[in-house]
Amino acid sequence: MKSDNLETQDTFCQTLIAIMAHDLRQPFASIVMTADVIKHTQRPLTVDETHLLFEELSNTAAKSIKLLDGLLCWVKSRKENSAGKTQPLLLCDLIHEANGLYLYDQISKNITLYNVIPERQLIYAHKEMLQFINRNILSNATKYSQHGGIIGITCSADEDWVTVAFTDRGNGMTADQLESLFNLQENEPQVQGYLQSAGMAMSICKDMIAQMNGRIWAESSPGQGTTFYYSLPQKKETTL
Repeated sequence: MKSDNLETQDTFCQTLIAIMAHDLRQPFASIVMTADVIKHTQRPLTVDETHLLFEELSNTAAKSIKLLDGLLCWVKSRKENSAGKTQPLLLCDLIHEANGLYLYDQISKNITLYNVIPERQLIYAHKEMLQFINRNILSNATKYSQHGGIIGITCSADEDWVTVAFTDRGNGMTADQLESLFNLQENEPQVQGYLQSAGMAMSICKDMIAQMNGRIWAESSPGQGTTFYYSLPQKKETTL
C-alpha cells in the first residue's frame, strides 16, 4: 500500500512538472520575444504597433496566470480532497468567461464561436476546476482550427446528467491519438502535434472531472475536426 501511494505521488509530481514545462514554456518565451522586439526596434513604434504588442503581452500573461490558478486548484484538491464540493453555476456564462482569454486569437484567425447553450442552463460543478477544463478545450479548439473556422458549443440535459459538447473543424486526430489523449505520459513515443501540447493538460482535466463524479471524452477523425464532451451529474450537492 505504501509503495502504491509513493507511485501515485510520483506520477502526480511528474504530471505537474510536465504540464508546467510544456504549457508554460511557450507563453514565457512569447513574452520574452515581444519584450525583445520593443527593446531592440530600430525605429519608433507606431501607436497601432505598440497597442498590438501590449495586447499580445497582456493576453499571453493572462493565459499563463489562469493556467497556474488551475494547477494550484488541482494540487489543493488532491491534498485536501475538496474537489467534490459543487455549486449551481450558469453554464452559458462560464463558457463566455472562459473564452475571453481566446478572443484575441480567434479574431486574429477569423474564427467564429457559437455558444448556443441556453442562458439559464445550470450545471453543478466546482467552478475553478470546470473553468480549467473549459479553458483547455477552448484553447485547443482555437489553436487547431483553420483560419476562418467555426467552434460550436452545445449542451443537452436530462434528469441525471448535463453533457456539454465543443466542436471544431480542425485537423482532427487518429484513433491512436484519441486513445492516448487523456492518459498521456511524458515519455509517450507518439507525442507530437496535438498530443504534445494538449495531452498533459487533458490528463489533468480527466482527473478534475472524475473528482466531480463526471466524465470527459472526445470524438474525432483526421480531417474532420474534433468534438470534446464532458458530462456532470444533476446532483444538488454541497455548495461552497
